[in-house]
Amino acid sequence: MNKWDERYGSSEDFILGSEPHEFLRRIQNRLPTQGRALDLATGEGRNGVFLAQCGLQAEGADTSAVGIAKARKLAALKGVDFVAQVADITEMAMPSETYAVISMVYCHFAEPVRSRLAQKIVNALAAGGLFVGVFYHPEQAALAKGTRDVSILADLPALQTAFAGLEWLAAEHYCDGEGEDRKSVICLLGQKAV
Repeated sequence: MNKWDERYGSSEDFILGSEPHEFLRRIQNRLPTQGRALDLATGEGRNGVFLAQCGLQAEGADTSAVGIAKARKLAALKGVDFVAQVADITEMAMPSETYAVISMVYCHFAEPVRSRLAQKIVNALAAGGLFVGVFYHPEQAALAKGTRDVSILADLPALQTAFAGLEWLAAEHYCDGEGEDRKSVICLLGQKAV
């Protein structure tokens, strides 16, 4: 059992809730209402299910079988179709020029995996397709929540370089919250050229 199976299996409830990350909700008006969407590291499915609610033909992938089972449950609760599979997102096939939207929230990799996966994502986007990414900034390693492994975290310029080939519609770094809930976050919305 991997650490995510343990985390997602620790409660019948949705550990991260059933609503999407606030950045997805904030940019909802920029999302297409048709086409294919892929939510990488979907976990319990809150972001991928949201993409399905937006009208997209949504799929998700995650290494946690427990998370995927809960994602399917969430899709049923919300009344949407969401195809979720257990997969290693760094190794899975992503067909070229296919997706209208690819999202990835709080999923981090050290180099060279980060850049290799980022370019795989850019290649998998259809012309005009959107990448929505939310990442912890390296400052997060010193804060109470999130990873302590700074080697898997990247700052805004490094992430923009990794995802070369996208035009940045939004690229922001901000700190939010107080005390143990303080977060240092990077949010990206990039578009592939038409």
